[in-house]
Amino acid sequence: MNTRISIIASIVLLLFSGGCGNNSTSVSDINTGKTVRINGVLEGGETQIVILEEMGAREFIPLDTVICDDSGVFEITISTDEVAFYVLRYGPAGYVTLLIEPGETIEFSGSYNNNVSYQIKGSKGSELLLKLSLEHRKILDALGEITRKNMELLPSPDYATQKPLFDRQFDSITTGFYEYSSHFIHENVGSLAILVALYNLYGQGLPVFYPEKDLHVYQFVDSALMSLYSGFEAVDLLNAQVKEAERALSDEGQPKELQKGEIAPDFVSSRIDGSQLALSDLRGDYVLLSFWAGWSRLSRDENPTLKRAEEMYGEQPFRILQVSFDDSREIWTGAIREDGLDWDHVSELTRWETPVADLYQVEKIPCNLLLDPSGRIVDTDLFGDKLLEKLKIIFSE
Repeated sequence: MNTRISIIASIVLLLFSGGCGNNSTSVSDINTGKTVRINGVLEGGETQIVILEEMGAREFIPLDTVICDDSGVFEITISTDEVAFYVLRYGPAGYVTLLIEPGETIEFSGSYNNNVSYQIKGSKGSELLLKLSLEHRKILDALGEITRKNMELLPSPDYATQKPLFDRQFDSITTGFYEYSSHFIHENVGSLAILVALYNLYGQGLPVFYPEKDLHVYQFVDSALMSLYSGFEAVDLLNAQVKEAERALSDEGQPKELQKGEIAPDFVSSRIDGSQLALSDLRGDYVLLSFWAGWSRLSRDENPTLKRAEEMYGEQPFRILQVSFDDSREIWTGAIREDGLDWDHVSELTRWETPVADLYQVEKIPCNLLLDPSGRIVDTDLFGDKLLEKLKIIFSE
């Protein structure tokens, strides 16, 4: 588990290293995708070189080299079919990471001698990376200050009494950024920027999210990104790692079935209209989480019970979320329409290959779990009268 995580981390951690003249070497002319334009200005960047590279999974691919004019203005134009990470190199301090969609026109401004402070507009993904990067930088600066004070006091006889204070400060800062990063991930489930949040470090060997302890976070990001970016190499690597980790846990004798009282693992999937829905979006209500498929006769036979439950308790804090294991949109939506299932529906249309199948160890459908308003599992294997009786008990209390 650690080996594969390290491989992926080394790939993604590349994201955080440290109008121009026409003297450019560009591959944009041979691309056939949508045009991307970066209109930039660098304070102190007069006649200086700016380089744009695409960030591959294991290497940087040069795309364009331009020279700023006498006012520090530059322009880069490329053509691309797919969303991708890029780096904009300038000055002596490193580079800026961008997350660009095809067709974007980006306004960039900064200082030639400073790759930390810059402004960007016209690229939502790049704006998210800047937001995350600024927060990350504040945390690193705060931790650096604690480290400096710790080293200064190391020879002091008071060090033993001061060290617990430093430790508490360190824990408070890292806990705060852990929570910030978790919120960032859940608020931006449709963006590859959450991949960067997942692999952020406080320092060498100090990840924000530990694979062993925070596998649920890796699983959530996996479910969010695989639904939109299957085929993106870093996302596919993450998916493979999560599956390997889940198999390893199973091999170690961990229970395959989720237990009552546990927090149900969060995940993200796609509605019929293509928008994203996270399980955690339904917190505050009792949720019947139902795994099914339009092609499954047993699932279709259970749907009248779900309809009855909704009719009886729809005015209560109660919702139904059905996760489909279909691979045909027509069969999926046709079954919803024919059975009159007027509630939340999501599917990746990949049959049993959807990440949530592994996340919940679903081996047969239909499969129903009832969650309380905090997201904890109240009961499992609720079908027919057993489901209706359970709901009656809950809403009669």
